[in-house]
This record gives sequence, structure tokens and C-alpha cells, in this order.
Amino acid sequence: MSLEKYRFVAKEVLIEDLLGNNKLEEKRVVVIGVEDKVTGIIVPHPITHFIRQKYQFKGKSLSGQMNPAREIVKFLNFIYEQIILGKPEFEMLREKGLKGLQLIHGSRYITHLSEKKMAYKYVKYQIEKYLIRFYEYLTDMELIEREIEFDTYVNRNGEEVIITPFDHPSFDTKYPSTDNPVRNKLKDFGNEPEEKDKLIWEFIEEARRVSPDIAFGIALQIFGGLRRGEVVNLTPANIPTDFLSGSNYIAVLDNQYRLFNHLKDTKKEQVKRPRLQPVLPSVYLKELYDDHMLMNSKVKKINPYAFFVDEKGRTISGGTYERKFAKVKYTYIDRLAATPGRYSHFKMLADSTWGTHIGRGIFTNYLFSMDLNEKQLAIIRGDKSTQSSKDYIDYRNAISNFETAMEVFSTQETLDVGNYLSEKWNPGVFTK
Repeated sequence: MSLEKYRFVAKEVLIEDLLGNNKLEEKRVVVIGVEDKVTGIIVPHPITHFIRQKYQFKGKSLSGQMNPAREIVKFLNFIYEQIILGKPEFEMLREKGLKGLQLIHGSRYITHLSEKKMAYKYVKYQIEKYLIRFYEYLTDMELIEREIEFDTYVNRNGEEVIITPFDHPSFDTKYPSTDNPVRNKLKDFGNEPEEKDKLIWEFIEEARRVSPDIAFGIALQIFGGLRRGEVVNLTPANIPTDFLSGSNYIAVLDNQYRLFNHLKDTKKEQVKRPRLQPVLPSVYLKELYDDHMLMNSKVKKINPYAFFVDEKGRTISGGTYERKFAKVKYTYIDRLAATPGRYSHFKMLADSTWGTHIGRGIFTNYLFSMDLNEKQLAIIRGDKSTQSSKDYIDYRNAISNFETAMEVFSTQETLDVGNYLSEKWNPGVFTK
């Protein structure tokens, strides 16, 4: 197919909708189609379902559907143009189509808009928002090969904000100039080991004071790399009875049918990779686990399968966990602001965007310090492929240095990862 002959278009059309009583009703809808530039014939494209699911079915008006449709059409046409121009980063899309779409393509589009001198607010708060939802849709529908993790945080107003995935340092994404400071995504609590360990300990201790019911969950994210949904899906059976006194594993499983049948939307409770997950052992983590078990023993659970429950015995959902995490976050930031000599720490945490996913970033950095390669990182992180780990290693400019312990992780079958991590992990960390 000659791409030069075609372009994507967004159109408002009149259709007949079949109602539940088998009657037809005329209604106007927004459709994304492919137009033959020569004949003018427009064929509806299946990607129209994105507009249906994200906008029409959620009650958005026609203009509320048309605006994102037009912007996604511009993005798709930009991709066509880059393929026609022979840009190497887009060549894979000639063969794979949308299935081969990656974040780098969205990044290049944002840079393209910035070079056209478009307004910062429009690019950042309109176009990028539509792109994020588009990539999110393609990921949820499993229409693209590349695994993408979307991080969110809850701001001080209690509103959920999606952190852009397009500003990864390896992309060199350019945004339009602005007089306001751009908030960067925080992936770790600093680079200095002793300083970072201090901040982690203080943050978890803040959780023990403010939201003790999730303190152990935060620790599992930091020392085990668990995602938010993987934490709240834990049941007592997933934690071995000899946890950290013999076994360094927990079972990450999808228990939504046991825990969250009452929720209509379980997006925040998803488990991406069921697995046996090794954790970095320490006396401190064992203390948090023991405290959590004691706390659970004093609460009458509404659902006996739940491992994370609040003070009233209610199962903690992904959304509730996120809000409790935000409470800990802002309480800790305020504490730093009021503490003499802690301005640099306050500034780092207050001026960046970060949410529950930061625990996974901290865990990855701990693994990185153990001289692991991309395959080892992927296995321990529970990634679908090595691509995410490779990106991380590329960013740190250290891919050629990770040859240690290759034989230990030569297969993805039975691996004695727990003992290996125990040997690599500094036993003096978090012992008090």
C-alpha cells in the first residue's frame, strides 16, 4: 500500500443505533477514518473504538469526542509522514502498523509540535493528555507489542494525575518554552546511598504514623518492586509463614475475584505478572511485617482473604491505597519543610511528580547497584520482556558492565534468586 495516497480524518457522521427494544435510533457520532486522497472515499478505521470507549461511552459531547479525535488523527498522519520520509525510528511501523507503536514515537510528535512553536499549555495539557489516553487504550486492549507502565499520583487536592511517560531522559523530548518550572518525574530518593536510605526510612516511618495499614505495602514496593495493584491483591496465603526468617519470596497473584468483586472498575487492582517475587531481606522489613500481622489480628476483616485492610476491616483497594500513599507523601514533605537543614530534600520531593510507582524505581536502583544485567533485572522486576530493563540500563550508560552472575539467571524457570539477593544485599541496611 502506498501511504502517500491516504490520510487519517475525523468526521462527524449520522448513524442508526440499535436500541434494546430492537428499535433503530438516529444519532450523530465521531468516527476516525482513512481517506483515499484521490477518490475522496473514507473508510471507517477500527481505532474509532478508542473514541467510543474513552469519550462517547463516558457521556462526552460531540465536541468532547471530536477534539481528541482530531488530535489523534494529526498524530497518526505525523507517523505516516515520518515513515514516508524514511525516518529510521518509524521504519518498524511500516511493517507492524500500530502494533509496533512505542513511546518514542509520541515523544517525537511532542518535539515536532514544540518546534512548530505551539503553546506550552496546549501541548502539555491537551495534546499530551490525549496521547497518554491513546497509548493507555492501546495497552489495555493489547494492541501494541511494547509493555508500557503508566504511573499516577494524587495531588494535594485529591485529584489523580497521570505522570507523562514521554519525558524519559533517553527520548530527549522537547516541550515548548514556558516561564513556569517543569516538574520532573522522580524515580528514586537521590543517588547517595546513605542519604537515600535515610529518606526511605523516614518515609516509611511517616507511613507508620499516618497510615500504618499500608506501611508494609510501601516497604514491599521499595524492597520487592511490587506495583500498587500487586500489593492490594495480596492475601495471607501469598505470604509464607517463614517470610524473611527462611523464605525471601512472596506470591504475586491475581486475586481480584476474591477481593474486588464489588468494584465496577478494577483498573487500579490489576496484576500484570503473576509470579514468585523475591524481596530484599532486612531486620527492618521483618519488623514491618510483624507489625502488620499484629495489626491485622486486632481488626475484624470484612473479607477474610484480604491482607491489607483499614482500621474498620475494609479491604484496601488500589484507589484507596493511592490516596493513603498521597497522605503519607504530603505529610512527609510538610515535615521536611518544617525541619531545619532539610531544604534540599524538601525541594527534591516537592518539586517533582511521583506516586506509588517510585517504590519500583527505588527497587530497580538497588538491583542496579548489584551489577545485574538486563535479563536479570527483567526477571527480578517481573517484566514481560527485557526491553524495560534495557532502557533503564541504557539510561545509566552501563549496559556493557553487567555480566556478573549471568549463569544464576540463565533460565526463567526455577531460580534461587532469594539466596542470591541475600548475598548481594548489604545486611547492615535497615537494621534498626
